[in-house]
Amino acid sequence: MNYFKKFLDIKTNIKQKIFILILLASLIWLENILSQSVNFKKNTDIDITNHYINKFSMDQTDNQGNIKWNLAGDRLEKYPNSDRSEVINPKMIVNSTNNEKWNVTAKHALDPDSQFQSIYLTDNVKFEKFDESKKSLVSVMTTSAIVYPTKEIVETDAYATIVTPDSKTTGDGVIANIKDGYVKILSNAKRISASDERSESLEGGQMLYNLNTESWQVININKDNKDKISGRVKTILKTKKKVAK
Repeated sequence: MNYFKKFLDIKTNIKQKIFILILLASLIWLENILSQSVNFKKNTDIDITNHYINKFSMDQTDNQGNIKWNLAGDRLEKYPNSDRSEVINPKMIVNSTNNEKWNVTAKHALDPDSQFQSIYLTDNVKFEKFDESKKSLVSVMTTSAIVYPTKEIVETDAYATIVTPDSKTTGDGVIANIKDGYVKILSNAKRISASDERSESLEGGQMLYNLNTESWQVININKDNKDKISGRVKTILKTKKKVAK
């Protein structure tokens, strides 16, 4: 009987030792996890996003609650130590005052201060105006552009192609003023139009397309030039080079 009791005591001691070993191992593991959490290194690389939203959509409204513009995209990214935001495959709809819409699309967008006052678009940029029946009135295609949603202006210093229902016009540098209803080519403008009866070509330093009359005209060189737009582009791109002190 005493032998059996000793055997049980030995077995109990082994179980206690195993339990203590498991408990110690658990405490060591927990301490290691907590230590890693305390020593976690915060991402400070300005080229690596630390906040993002997939498949997002946002609206800007006026004082009456009417939607002025909508911005959507595949991904909205924020970066550490930087005010900028970046958008993958942005799609913006700007509502005109006469119930017509401008669609602005690109592969990438950069907002230098995340205030959505000026947005730099790159790669396959297209801004297009539609009427109430969704008919395309004019489309502008280029490699890069800046859109000012509040001012309802899109501008580029790059080579661009403007397509209207009866013509195709090219040139260097474009300003599309949505509110005032015109598209202006800033230099080296060349227009080719065609109809069933005839085709014609028109060239000039600067040309303006009036969206209300749907007509082109050669204009005198004025203060608008693509060098000023290039300067604004450089200012926006400086946000990518800022490093936290």
